Amino acid sequence: MKKVLFLLSLVSSLTFYAQNYTALDKALDKLESRTKKGKEAGDYDLRNKKFVLVEDFDDHSERHILQFNNDNSVMLIEVIDDKADNKSFSNIFSGDYVKKRNAVSVRADKLEGKKISVPITHNLYVMNANNIWYLKDINSNKRWIENSSLNKKN
Repeated sequence: MKKVLFLLSLVSSLTFYAQNYTALDKALDKLESRTKKGKEAGDYDLRNKKFVLVEDFDDHSERHILQFNNDNSVMLIEVIDDKADNKSFSNIFSGDYVKKRNAVSVRADKLEGKKISVPITHNLYVMNANNIWYLKDINSNKRWIENSSLNKKN
């Protein structure tokens, strides 16, 4: 009797799981159809492009510049402005990147030419809105705007 009840509960759970899966599949299809309305970023060339991220905090502000080079190398410049002392500090990281369709993975493993033990990594997604290209950080949702887009007058 226990085996029959176990078998019935297993079969019923599989049917409910299949129903949930089809609902999830429909929701994903709807999301994909919405995202296809924008420009496809898979063909966008990152070589010789610069992207900027500016963050403002209570005690300091940070500017991050991400520059992609021709040889799949990347340079990450980090400028920190201290509001109390009006002093600026900078770090220059270098490394490499890998682009697969719209996804970009950046790994900066050298600080001013010297190898560091824990590399700085960013996982980014190439996006376009109103002909402005930007990178969206997958983990933190921060947006890196292309440097040439900052100079455009709309």
